[in-house]
Amino acid sequence: MRKIPKDWVGVAKIGRSLGFKGDVVLHLLSDFPESFKAGNVYHSQVGDLTLESYSLQKSIAKFQEINSKEEAKQIVNCILYSTQEESKEQCKLEDNAFFWFELIGGLIVESGEVLGEIGEIDRFCNQDYLHIKTNSVLVAQGLPKSFLIPYNTRYILKVESKMDSAKVIHTQFCKDILENS
Repeated sequence: MRKIPKDWVGVAKIGRSLGFKGDVVLHLLSDFPESFKAGNVYHSQVGDLTLESYSLQKSIAKFQEINSKEEAKQIVNCILYSTQEESKEQCKLEDNAFFWFELIGGLIVESGEVLGEIGEIDRFCNQDYLHIKTNSVLVAQGLPKSFLIPYNTRYILKVESKMDSAKVIHTQFCKDILENS
């Protein structure tokens, strides 16, 4: 097993094997199913895998390196990764949209006050939530060490991108969420 570098992004998880030629079910972890194309190379704990074919409708994938049911069983539950750079090349974002890895580490600022830093992002019921590590000054005042913010226009006013530094996410109503957590 190889160690997963920090700049790798999980894009899919390999499910059960199908048939005798090495096909597998592919569970996408990405919002960009159109980026799964024949010839793309994905990284995994067991080595690089080249996508030979993929059916979005059936969620079935075939990799060039996997040619039997037995080989396919060896990669079940493996996570497929893309690098951050590969993700940026393969996935075209809409205006004012960001990859999760671009937002992690960003500062949450409300009315000029830093509420905390984005530690991770999760999706529940088609809604993204930012896990915020509360600013130590606010924790010292008795507020919780962490809280969640829904990533939508009610709470997120603007994402400010500064060169060579973390993003600054300007918010509203988030201090209320923090104080009531």
